[in-house]
Amino acid sequence: MARSTLIAAALCALVAVAAASEFTSPHIAHLTTSNFEEKTGDGKVYFIKFYAPWCGHCKRLADTWKALGEEFATSDKIAIAHVDCTTDRDVCTNAEIKGYPTLKAFYKGEEIKAYRGARDKDSLKDFITAAANEVTTEA
Repeated sequence: MARSTLIAAALCALVAVAAASEFTSPHIAHLTTSNFEEKTGDGKVYFIKFYAPWCGHCKRLADTWKALGEEFATSDKIAIAHVDCTTDRDVCTNAEIKGYPTLKAFYKGEEIKAYRGARDKDSLKDFITAAANEVTTEA
């Protein structure tokens, strides 16, 4: 009995790791309750995907979001990030997240724009580039 419980626990851990890995990338900042304010206030424009790991739409967007992260990996102006709303509920509540995935741009710790367009990499890239240019270009 104890052996089957141990096996079940190990399988659950493997499933959790597999699910998490489909959303992670070294080019995507993982924002949490403990680092959200500090990161989004660091002077970069953050394009943030608020998601839930079980969400089908979020899973379909995962590879595109990773590619977008790679696109801006060396940018000193734009950062691509995500928040897992199942583990960091306070962040998602404060950002008024009502569904998944929700995509928003933040600058200096404040939301500047919500994204409601197409979910292809070029459309996402055009949106965040334009949003960053609006807030970082001095008049």
